[in-house]
Amino acid sequence: MKRNLFLLNLLAATLLAAMSAQASADSCKDAKFKVTNSHAEGREIEIRKVKYFNPHTGNTQTEDVKNLVCKHGSTCTTAGDNLANAKNVDLNSIQVVFKFRERDGDWSNEFQTRAFVPSLRKCIEGKVYGPIVVSDNGG
Repeated sequence: MKRNLFLLNLLAATLLAAMSAQASADSCKDAKFKVTNSHAEGREIEIRKVKYFNPHTGNTQTEDVKNLVCKHGSTCTTAGDNLANAKNVDLNSIQVVFKFRERDGDWSNEFQTRAFVPSLRKCIEGKVYGPIVVSDNGG
């Protein structure tokens, strides 16, 4: 009898852990980021990644995005990305990682914007965050 009770408790704990792991692994699907290119030197930028603080995991996460070139003075929107462990989670401190077109035509090293805190933070399918402004090199 004690053995059956132990096995039943072990099974319940295992199922609870599996359900918890599944809940934390849900992606926030098709999240988009609107970026305004106000680069101080009037440069074209290439959007490469998005970083955000996820309070659910307690970590800053980085997601690669399909590279998007944005002309100076334009506002561009990423194609839509799946943010790991972020479904229905409040996202804080969103930053865009970008490169800019140098005078010789090459792309610079990567820089990131200042942190953007959206007014509506919950990550839900298809949500558009921004505009996040690129105003200079590195923030």
